[in-house]
Amino acid sequence: MNEMTTAELNQFLENIAKLVEATAKDQADAAKIVRDSKVKA
Repeated sequence: MNEMTTAELNQFLENIAKLVEATAKDQADAAKIVRDSKVKA
């Protein structure tokens, strides 16, 4: 399995944060965006 490096993970999380900031209308909306994007295991 191909694993992410710490730097790659940090960049991935930063990109997610920027997307949420740009998209969310408020704190509750931000939480919903993150929760709705969880991977189903």
